[in-house]
Amino acid sequence: MEAIKKEVIKAIEEVLEERLALSNQAYNDALESRNNDTKSSAGDKYETSRAMMQQEMDNAEASIHQAKLFKNELSRLPVLEKSEKVISGSFVETDKGFYFLGLSLGKIEIQNQIIYAISTASPLGKLLLHKKVGDIIQLNNTQQAILSIT
Repeated sequence: MEAIKKEVIKAIEEVLEERLALSNQAYNDALESRNNDTKSSAGDKYETSRAMMQQEMDNAEASIHQAKLFKNELSRLPVLEKSEKVISGSFVETDKGFYFLGLSLGKIEIQNQIIYAISTASPLGKLLLHKKVGDIIQLNNTQQAILSIT
């Protein structure tokens, strides 16, 4: 179980790096496009085009900021800390699935296994937090038994 937790963390790092690279590329592309846009006789079209490029740059900046925040948050998670209770940074196996608590990144596939990276502020994250092996949680009329915590 410890090995798969390390793989999950590595996969999360790779996802964040990819998001950061894609966001940086989108920003640079929009900047280049905006700067290369030449003013034409149709002034409104030129201004609209520049405004759209600026909006794309703003969206890319927001994505860059979010990826950097997630990378920072991942580095602060106590992923090496062993706990008998679910804490932020825990890898949890239930009879219904696998969860990594700490970052809300959604579905991650490792070794043909689906792992959900969820926030401790999510409904499921809140239910899992501070639970122990053997505890049962219920969400949306579905019960899950906690089988292991790493």
